[in-house]
Amino acid sequence: MNAISLRRVVAFVLAVLCATAVLAVAGLTMEARAQTPSAGGTASASVGRNVYAAGGTVRPSSAVDGDFVGLGGRVIVDQAIKGDALLAGGSVDVRAPVGDDVRAAGGDVSIESRIGGELVAAGGNVTLAKSAQVEQGAALAGGSVSIDGKISGKLTVNAQTIVVNGEVTGDAHLVAERIELGPTARIGGALSYAASELKKADGAVIGGAIVRDERADTRRERRSEHRWQWHRETSGPSWFGTVFTFLGLLAAGTVFLLLFPRFSVQAPDLIRTSPWLAMAIGFGALVGVPVLAVLLFITLLGIPLGIAAFALYPGLLLMGYLTGVLFVAQRAQAATRKDVPATFGITVGFVALALLILMLIGHLPVVGALTVFVTTVAGIGACVLEWHRRRQPSSAPPA
Repeated sequence: MNAISLRRVVAFVLAVLCATAVLAVAGLTMEARAQTPSAGGTASASVGRNVYAAGGTVRPSSAVDGDFVGLGGRVIVDQAIKGDALLAGGSVDVRAPVGDDVRAAGGDVSIESRIGGELVAAGGNVTLAKSAQVEQGAALAGGSVSIDGKISGKLTVNAQTIVVNGEVTGDAHLVAERIELGPTARIGGALSYAASELKKADGAVIGGAIVRDERADTRRERRSEHRWQWHRETSGPSWFGTVFTFLGLLAAGTVFLLLFPRFSVQAPDLIRTSPWLAMAIGFGALVGVPVLAVLLFITLLGIPLGIAAFALYPGLLLMGYLTGVLFVAQRAQAATRKDVPATFGITVGFVALALLILMLIGHLPVVGALTVFVTTVAGIGACVLEWHRRRQPSSAPPA
């Protein structure tokens, strides 16, 4: 491919992603736009009744009179929200007041302001800063939960580690491996907990009874036991499952070769000729399809398309992985049988060899997961590139 065609492919993919996102959000923002002041009116400090946004970094441009929905790699709420806030992203930061409930999920969730309603949050790390105030109770879950602010009402937390240095006016129910109540911790009601370790510092105050929840403790121990049992079973040899997976993928690859003989040759070859472009487009499709499917679910007319996108997503992953396997098979075949015509049987044999090698590498820690990821992403990108090439008027008819 020359530079011009590369730019056209990249522009095509970006245009599809942007257009789908715009269509998904357009129906939601139409009502908000209808309520904004006209050109001759006075400018308002807030936008329409409800605001919906998605992207890499998402934040409201000004105060929101109604609800705010934000989906993105990073979601920052630094403008006041009068209604509810529904937030999801790699990191979620709530720095401005929210008048009603907050529902948040992300890798890191940080609350630094007043929340007029209930807080429900889940993430790898959930933090309530000293400036955080939750008026109607909180339900939190995550790997690590840290509470330095004030929660009016009941608190429920399920995590690996819980650290409380703030104030809870109602009862608290805490389930974790380790619970730490710091010197400034204040719990106005009773404390029920289930933990391997409860550390209560001098100065921590609990107004009600302290009760160890035996039922929750038993459930926690059972979950831990099940995780260990699952780890033991999956980390040990499981020849039946491995052979079954190998034969299933080989059968799928064989059907791919039979149904799309030219595509199954030309698409993998694009990984060789345009590896970085295939990786970039494949990663965009891998991340973009689920995000766009979620956006489509927000609109009534987009729900069928969202369902279709989720239904076809496993097929996209399978096709990407098989295309990566075919690329490895092509390279192995080219290196060992340069001057011998390739028959269908020989091609299937090299596909089996490539699949076996990739599956063996896939069982290695870290390297295995990285290999499967790179193979799948490159294969998806190659399929998109080949499909786009065939859509061009100068391309030969597909076979």
